[in-house]
Amino acid sequence: MRFLFLALSVLVSGFFVSLESLAKAEAFKGFVQVAPQKELFVDYVPAKEKQPTVVLVNGLTYSTRQWDSFVNALLAKGVGVLRYDPIGQGQTLLKYAPVVAPIPVQDQVADLKSLLDKMNLKGPYNIAGLSYGGGVAAGFTAAYPSLVKNLIMMAPFTRPLDGQDQWIRAQIWATRQIFPFNKMSDDDLYDYYLHQIIYATYPQAEPIVLENPFKLEATFRLVQGIRKYRPIDLTSSIPAKSLHLLIARQDQYINTSVLDEYWDAVPEQSRASRLYINGSEHKMVEAVPNFTAAWVYQILSGNKKLSEGRDFEGYPFRGEVRSGQEEIQVGRE
Repeated sequence: MRFLFLALSVLVSGFFVSLESLAKAEAFKGFVQVAPQKELFVDYVPAKEKQPTVVLVNGLTYSTRQWDSFVNALLAKGVGVLRYDPIGQGQTLLKYAPVVAPIPVQDQVADLKSLLDKMNLKGPYNIAGLSYGGGVAAGFTAAYPSLVKNLIMMAPFTRPLDGQDQWIRAQIWATRQIFPFNKMSDDDLYDYYLHQIIYATYPQAEPIVLENPFKLEATFRLVQGIRKYRPIDLTSSIPAKSLHLLIARQDQYINTSVLDEYWDAVPEQSRASRLYINGSEHKMVEAVPNFTAAWVYQILSGNKKLSEGRDFEGYPFRGEVRSGQEEIQVGRE
C-alpha cells in the first residue's frame, strides 16, 4: 500500500509520526489523534500482499484485547486487522477517565471515519462490529455507504433490548403513579433506571466491567448514547450484497427473532449472507474464535456463495457450514 507524502501526521504515543512511516510499520500500537483533544488507542497489523484488511468495532464491554484469539486466526491467513478502543473503552477510556457524560453513537461513527482517514486506509472498507459495535458499524454504513464493501454484523445491536426497555418503562409508570408531582422528565427517569439496571446486573453478567474503577460508569454512558438509536431504521442505505449477519444460536442477550426481524427489514439486494452459529453464545469471537474468523475470511476472500442472500447453519466443532444440501468446510473450533 502506497501513501502520499503529505504534511499530515498522526499523534502516536505522544510522538508525531509521518503517515509514510506509519504505513511501513509491520505492526503498530499507540494513540492516534482523530480530533482536537481526542485520541484513540489503535492496534494495527497491515495485510500481507494481496490480502484484505478488516476493521473491528468493539462490543459494549470490550477493548482491543478481547479480540485476540479471533484476530490471531485472521493474521495467520495474512489478513490485515485494524482494531481500536473508541471513547469509553479500553486504553482510550483509561486515558480520559472518568467519563461522566453520554457517549453519542453518532460521535463514535464520526471518530471511526476520522481514524480511517488519519490512518490513510483506502476504502471501500470491510467493517465488522460485535454487538454494540454492530450498531456503530451500521451507523457508519448509513453515513458513508459508498465506503463500505462488507458490513459484517455479529450479534449486533439493532434496537433497544425488549426486556430491559420494558422494565424501565414499567418503573417510569410506577413512579408517575406514586409520585405524580415528580418533576423529572420521562427521558430523565429512563436514564435514572437505566443507570440502576446496569449497576445492578452488569457486574454479575459481565464481570469484566469491574476490571478498572471507571469501566462500569463508562458502560452506562455508552448505553445511554445508543439507547435511542435504531439501526433497523437505517437498512435502506446498506450497499448491495454487503450485509453479512452472524447470529449465535445460544445468544443470552439478543433473541434470534430480533435479528431475524432486522434481516427482514434489509432490502433483498443488500443481503449477502446470514449465518446461524450453533453452540455459540453472544460473544462469538471469544466463544468460537477460529470458526468465526474462518467464516469472516470466506467473506473477505469474496466467496460468491456468500453474496446471494442465503441462509447458512454453522457447526463450529465440526468446522462445517451448511445451506440446504451444500456444505462449506471452514476452520474447526
